Amino acid sequence: MRAFALACLAAMAGFGGLSPAPVHGHAGHGDEFVQTGSVGQVKANVKRDQMLGIATEKPKLSASGELSVPNVAIVKAYGEPYVFVYSGTTYDPVVIKPGSVSVDRTVVLDGVTADERIVVSGALSIFAESQKNKR
Repeated sequence: MRAFALACLAAMAGFGGLSPAPVHGHAGHGDEFVQTGSVGQVKANVKRDQMLGIATEKPKLSASGELSVPNVAIVKAYGEPYVFVYSGTTYDPVVIKPGSVSVDRTVVLDGVTADERIVVSGALSIFAESQKNKR
């Protein structure tokens, strides 16, 4: 009985190291990311945007006239801080000049205006979409 139990354990363990462990790889799905060196415009898509939780709002304007955006709206890519401005049909990447940073918001000194709608939820998802292979 003991020999049978040892044989079963050896079979389940790949004969105690006599056979190499299986190696798993990822071949891709044809929809992989590429490093293009730039952030591209992304077309708005209601179904996808709802699934990704994309939300937009206007920057907040303080009493002193400073515009601020949520920190999560800013995507740092290729050495630059970006926000995505929603035009109604596209999300356009815009390089901003950040100012002071608080716990949850960043003052924007240049790049966006008070009447533009920026992506405040899902900015990283939009960035990822901008980096996909165009086929």
